[in-house]
Amino acid sequence: YNLLGVSPKATTKEIKSAYRRRALELHPDVNKAPDASARFNEVKEAYNVLVDPARREAYD
Repeated sequence: YNLLGVSPKATTKEIKSAYRRRALELHPDVNKAPDASARFNEVKEAYNVLVDPARREAYD
């Protein structure tokens, strides 16, 4: 939740919006920081967990 900046009660729509925002900030093609790729992958994995109801329930 922290990686995407959303609350545990966030809706799927809110999670998708937060993911898009963070992905644009951290995408390695845009962000040239040495750790951008790793941070982008962390955000992508967090998104994949939170939008899948079964994985989100297991995480919670």
